[in-house]
Amino acid sequence: MTTEGQGPAPLPPGWYADPAGHPQLRYWTGSKWTERTRPDVTAWVHGPRLVDVPGVFAYGRDPKQAAAARVSREARQRALRYLLYAPLAAVILAVPASVILTAIGLHGVLLWIVFLIGVLAACGWAGGWIPVGRTLWEQYGDRLSALKGLTGASRRRQAAPEPKPDLWEDLRQAGHVAAATKLDAAADHGDLTDVDYVRVTRVIRQARGDEDRLATVAAEIEDAGPHAWLHTSGQRDLPARIGEHDLMTGQVRLGIASASAKNPATHAGQTFALDAEVLRTSLLVIGPPGSGKTRSFARPIVELLGLQTLTNMASVVVIDPRGDYALPGFFDVDIDPVDPDSQWGFDLYGGARNPAEAADRLAGALLPPGVEAEADAAAHNALDAALSWFREREGRYPTLRELIAELEQGGPRLLVERLRLLDRPALIELFDGHGGKKFSMREIDKPLRVRIALPEGAHPQAARILARLAVSQFVQTVSAPDVDRSIFKGLVVDDAGRFVDEYVVQGLQRARAANAGLILLAQSMREFPEDLRATVFANTGCKAVFAGIDPQDAAYIADFWGKQWVPETTVTTGQENTTRTGTITGPPERRRSVQSMGRNAKRPGQLLALTGGSSVAQQRSVSTRPVERYVWSPSEIINEIPTGHALVSLATADGFRTPPVLVDLRG
Repeated sequence: MTTEGQGPAPLPPGWYADPAGHPQLRYWTGSKWTERTRPDVTAWVHGPRLVDVPGVFAYGRDPKQAAAARVSREARQRALRYLLYAPLAAVILAVPASVILTAIGLHGVLLWIVFLIGVLAACGWAGGWIPVGRTLWEQYGDRLSALKGLTGASRRRQAAPEPKPDLWEDLRQAGHVAAATKLDAAADHGDLTDVDYVRVTRVIRQARGDEDRLATVAAEIEDAGPHAWLHTSGQRDLPARIGEHDLMTGQVRLGIASASAKNPATHAGQTFALDAEVLRTSLLVIGPPGSGKTRSFARPIVELLGLQTLTNMASVVVIDPRGDYALPGFFDVDIDPVDPDSQWGFDLYGGARNPAEAADRLAGALLPPGVEAEADAAAHNALDAALSWFREREGRYPTLRELIAELEQGGPRLLVERLRLLDRPALIELFDGHGGKKFSMREIDKPLRVRIALPEGAHPQAARILARLAVSQFVQTVSAPDVDRSIFKGLVVDDAGRFVDEYVVQGLQRARAANAGLILLAQSMREFPEDLRATVFANTGCKAVFAGIDPQDAAYIADFWGKQWVPETTVTTGQENTTRTGTITGPPERRRSVQSMGRNAKRPGQLLALTGGSSVAQQRSVSTRPVERYVWSPSEIINEIPTGHALVSLATADGFRTPPVLVDLRG
C-alpha cells in the first residue's frame, strides 16, 4: 500500500487492510487514508466466539478465561478451605473410623486406604474440588505437561493451524460453485460487509434442503453478488457507527463490567453487550438527565436494530421527544411535524383492519389519564359509530377535520375538545397531507427504520397524543395474529412515563411472544401513572439504572433485585480484669509482700526498692452466621454507582435472569 506522497503508482480508491495492523479494513481515497473503517469479514467470520452467558460480548472470547470466570472467587476459597480441613478431619476421625472399619472386616493397609479415600471424597464433595480443579487444569495443564516432559501438548500447539471453514459451504456442496466464487471474490476485494454476509447467509440457510429454492438463490447471487436481497433503502451499512457490533450473534458492545466484588464472577471484567434475545423481554432504563442513558445506552441499541434491519431481520420505531436520535441518513421514515422539509405523514388509524380497532386505539390515545370509566366507554362508542358510518358511506376512514365534524354532531364534548388539540396546520399536514407518502404502523411487518419526532415545544398536548397513539399502534400491530414473527420489532420510547397507558403495559407480555420488545427510558418511575408502576416494573424483564436516581426509585429497584444470604462475622469483646502484684525490698525486718500490707504498713524505716507488675485478661469471641442482605441496597444504588456507569440486570425469554452487573459505559 502506498500513502500520500509515497510511491509512483497509488492504489485506486477502495477498502484495504488497516495500515495500523488492526483487524479491520480502512478506506483509501486514492491519495490518503480516511477515518472510515469496516470489519475484515473473513477474519471476523472465523474469529473466536463463545456464547454462554447473557450480557457478555461473545466475539473474541477465550474459552479458557471464560471457564475460569465460571468458578467464582468464593468457590476457590471454599476449595482451599476444605483442602486444609482434610488433614484435620483425618486426625480427628482416625480412631473412631478405625474401630468402625475393623468391625466390618477391614484391617491393615486396606483399612487406612479406605479411610483416607473417604475423608478426601467427603472434603472434595463439600469443597467443590472437581470444578475448581478442572478450571485450574484448563489454565495451567499445558505448563504442567511441559514440566513433566510430555510434549504432546507442545506438538499440538506447533502443528499447522486447521484450514478455515468455507464461507459458502452450502452453495458448493449443492454444486453452485460460481455463486460461491463470486462471493469469495467480493470478500477478497473488501466489497463484502458484515451486513452483506449475514443477509446473504440467512437466505442461503433458509433454502437449505430445498434444491429448487437453493438454485434460485444461487442464480440471484450470480447476478447481484453481495448486493443480493438488499434492504429497500439500498444501504449496505449505516452512515456511521458509534458502537462495536457482532452481527453473527446480534450483539452490541456497551462497556466493561467492572471488577467490583458485587459483580457476578461470570461478568466481572468481561465486555458487556446486549442482543435482540434479551430485548424480547423489554427493557426499562431509569436515569436523570445527563446520566448518559441516551447516548451511551439507547443509541447503541438503536444502532444495533438499524443494522439488523439492513439484514432484513428487524424493524425499529423510535419515539424522539427532544431530537436525540436525529441521525442523517439513518431512518427510512423520518416523521417530524415541525420540519417543513419532512416528506412523511402519519396514518391516524395505523392501518386498522376495522373501525372498532381504529376507535379503540384512537380513544386510548386521546383521552387524558384517569378519565372515568363512563366517559371512556362513551368515547369508544362514539368513535366506533362515527368511523363505521363514515367508512360505510365513503369507503374510507375520515380525515382529522372530517372526524371532528362528525363528532361535533353529537359526540362526547371531551372527545371533541381533545381532537381539536390536533387541529393545527402542521398536524393537519401530518395526518391529512403528504399525498400517498404516509406511514402506517402496519408497515413494520417488513424491515423498516422509523423515527417519530414529537412537537414538544410548539404543541405539547398534541405531542403527547401523537406519542401515545404511536406506542399503542405498535403494541396493536405486534399483537396481531397475522404478524410476521420472523422479524424482530423494537420500539424505543424516550420519556416513556408520559406515553404509556394500561393497554401498552398489558402489551409488554404479548410483545415477548410476538418476537418484539419495548425499550422504555424515563427519568424516574414517578413519571409513570401510579396504578401502572408495579405492572411496568414486573413486565419488563431487563432493568438498567444510572447514577443519580432518587431514593424512592432506589428502594423500588432494590426490592426487585431482592436479598441474598451472606455470612456475617461478629466479634464480641468481654470485660477487662486487671491484677497487680509487687514486692518491697528493704531491711530484712521490713521485707514482705505488698499484698500483706494493710493500713499498719506505714511504719518508720528505710525503703530501698519497690518492684512489681500487672496483667490484663480480656475475653474475646468470634461468631459467624448467615444473614439476609440486599443484593444492592437503596443506599448503595444511590451512592455507589459512579458517573458513566449503569447497573444492569438482564432476562431472556426462556426465564434465565442475570444478577445486576455494574457496567462502565466508557470502557
